Amino acid sequence: MSKSQSFIETVDQIVTYGINKKIGHLYTDKDKSINSNSISLSGKDVINFGSCSYLGLEFDRRLKKGSIKAIEDFGTQFSESRAYVSISLYKELEELFEKIFDAHVVITQSTTLGHVATIPVHISNSTDCIIMDHQVHNSVQMAVSMVKSQGVHVELLRHNRMDLLEERIKQLRSKYKKIWYMADGIYSMYGDMSPVKEIYALMDKYPELYYYVDDAHGMSIYGKHGRGYVLNQMPIHSKAIVATSMNKAFAAGGAVTIFPTKEMALKVRKCGGPLITSGPMQPAQLGAAIAAAKIHLSNDIYEMQADLQDNIRFANLMLKKYKLPVIAPSDAAVFFIGVSLPKLGYNMVKRMLNEGYYVNLGIFPAVPMKNTGIRFTITRLHTYTQIENMIATIARELPVAMKEEGITLHDIYKAFKIQMPEEAALDAAVNSVIKQSLSLKVNHYTSINEVDQLEWDKIFAGKGTYDWQGLQMLETSFTNNNLTEDNWDFDYVIIKDNDGNPVVATFLTTALWKDDMLSPRGVSAKVEETRLTDRYYLTSKVITTGSLLTEGEHVYINKNSPLWKEAMQLLFDKIYVLEEENKCSNIVLRDFNNDDAELDTFLVDNGFFKFSMPDNNIVHNLSWTTKEEYYQSLSQRSRQHFREDVKKHENKFDVKVETDYSEENINYWYSLYLNVKNNNLDLNTFTLPVKVFRQMLLLNNWEVLSLTVKKEFDFNGIEKPVAIVFCYKTAGTYMPMIMGLNYCYSAVYKTYKQALYQLVMRGRELGCQKVNLGFSANTEKKKVGAEPVATYAYMQAKDSFNFQVLANMAVNVTA
Repeated sequence: MSKSQSFIETVDQIVTYGINKKIGHLYTDKDKSINSNSISLSGKDVINFGSCSYLGLEFDRRLKKGSIKAIEDFGTQFSESRAYVSISLYKELEELFEKIFDAHVVITQSTTLGHVATIPVHISNSTDCIIMDHQVHNSVQMAVSMVKSQGVHVELLRHNRMDLLEERIKQLRSKYKKIWYMADGIYSMYGDMSPVKEIYALMDKYPELYYYVDDAHGMSIYGKHGRGYVLNQMPIHSKAIVATSMNKAFAAGGAVTIFPTKEMALKVRKCGGPLITSGPMQPAQLGAAIAAAKIHLSNDIYEMQADLQDNIRFANLMLKKYKLPVIAPSDAAVFFIGVSLPKLGYNMVKRMLNEGYYVNLGIFPAVPMKNTGIRFTITRLHTYTQIENMIATIARELPVAMKEEGITLHDIYKAFKIQMPEEAALDAAVNSVIKQSLSLKVNHYTSINEVDQLEWDKIFAGKGTYDWQGLQMLETSFTNNNLTEDNWDFDYVIIKDNDGNPVVATFLTTALWKDDMLSPRGVSAKVEETRLTDRYYLTSKVITTGSLLTEGEHVYINKNSPLWKEAMQLLFDKIYVLEEENKCSNIVLRDFNNDDAELDTFLVDNGFFKFSMPDNNIVHNLSWTTKEEYYQSLSQRSRQHFREDVKKHENKFDVKVETDYSEENINYWYSLYLNVKNNNLDLNTFTLPVKVFRQMLLLNNWEVLSLTVKKEFDFNGIEKPVAIVFCYKTAGTYMPMIMGLNYCYSAVYKTYKQALYQLVMRGRELGCQKVNLGFSANTEKKKVGAEPVATYAYMQAKDSFNFQVLANMAVNVTA
């Protein structure tokens, strides 16, 4: 499974869970008409706090009459490309919009299609580049992906960071004639706003800077003639394009893009793809839009705006009164109350429906997993009573739902990195003392030396490369080193029931990781260019179960215990404390091989995003006794490759288990490892320090398998190993962990394939039941009998910015 497929599966799981909870993909009841802010869902009337029709114009008689008249005059549709013919309603609407905006306009079928029509027309060559606010609406990002594929440079900027924008302008202005900054006027999740005046000041300061802004949530509710949030702040700039929507407060359908010059608008009108190949807005929409535009050009719009602003101010007062965790207070009609984890979000939306209020769930991928929230909107049609009763209901139900889901106010404020009110902080401190499990005990250690060796090895027998002695070796190897990435923190957690039986156990490492570790090699190659001068570019401090030098089932869970979920919650609590203490950006739980639906749902509910690791390649069939039997056990195609690439060269190698661990040998083996490390970006990690190799060789469970070309075949006469593999021996499993190669011999003697074969032979010789050949190179490992095993991990990220940068970079590299 690719990472994109894994992402889609996680989104599918989250949406499906919402559908099953009857809070998503809902339909209003077919026998109930809608003529106010009340809707009927599953036989129950609820007040709608999810509508983006902020002025309630959808029920205005003038818009209804406009639609009806347009249908009577022109039919239900006019099916013709606008490149040929448009009905007269279009011309009338365009003229009205030019009065509203005091600028030139192009009307499109939707805001998304407006972006698709505009961005490729005005930004399409190597002299332009794009800087996107990393929270800009997905519809803008979709359109930008079209020009990325044509080679336009695109990068991301942290949300609303004007200081960073100016830095990037200074760095890019010598290379690009136009630098387009793309943002939303009002952001659709949190309701926070683009700093329009600061951006205009930067445009005036830097001739290269241009501004492309989606003001869909600002249209109608701000400014002269309802021209929106952005143009209420400042008139259209000569270097700005504003896109906005008729699908929200304007209440008609369709979209409009505003340009400072007629030439810019005409270019989109003539060349914009959706304006040539897509269908037009239909008469009913155009009739309603004309009626709405006339209202916008009358004094009625100001009364409506004032009524809405009164409701917004009242809602803000009620949120303060009921002391709810509002994430981004503003004067927008969009509100977001943080709940942190998806499970609490599901719980709250269901409770609100039961109480007669429909609110939205703000959840991944619209927001990070741990930044789930209750999103609601305020419209002109809401009454003060409805607003207060809804907010009071949230305040009443939230503590009950929090108790059910094991989440505190402290957890919520911490997840959103906002200051907790003093009174709430005191309550959280008291609750943390009270919150003690009566049936489980958490044992936490900071060194394996504090853990009972027999108990640890019993829990993790046969699970992987981390018995007690192996972890002692890792601790020694990754402490007191010069480089930041070579120093790891270790934590051990064993959670037991009252009878002293382990229910959940794991070890954790905190270390610096490369964010591109699993990115395509082309992306990593690009990142490594920057790391030549900025060593820690796109790196993050990560706390993970296991480590980057261990493989296996890193989390022991006794699923037979009725307390396993409670124990996992206690593990999360401990990890969150360590995450804060160590100032980590990400939590990773790895590796999971079984597709456990119950565990999967549990982890996603608790804010973890599932992603695919590279397949783990395992040779399970070691029941053969001779090389011929092994050969026959391979598939027909693999047998052919074996004959041509392995058997043909087998007699050219001396294969042995090394016993001479001299410093000279270790340094030579390390140089072979560096050959592979520097040549392999498929799993891009920091280079291991040589200290690790010395420490490995002190333990009986580790051995070094070497392949040396026989003297008569050694065309370079080096008389040293050309392949070296550091292998771990555990209960029934042989695990080659680190490989080194001399590439001078690889093409001639297929050294890598020979090494894989010899590892299988060694595993059989030791009497193992399987050989774990590890990640990557699936095709080559399959040829020696390995089967790919899907491996998963789960991540919780405080900040997704670096990953969005890498995703953007992936498209650029492909282009």
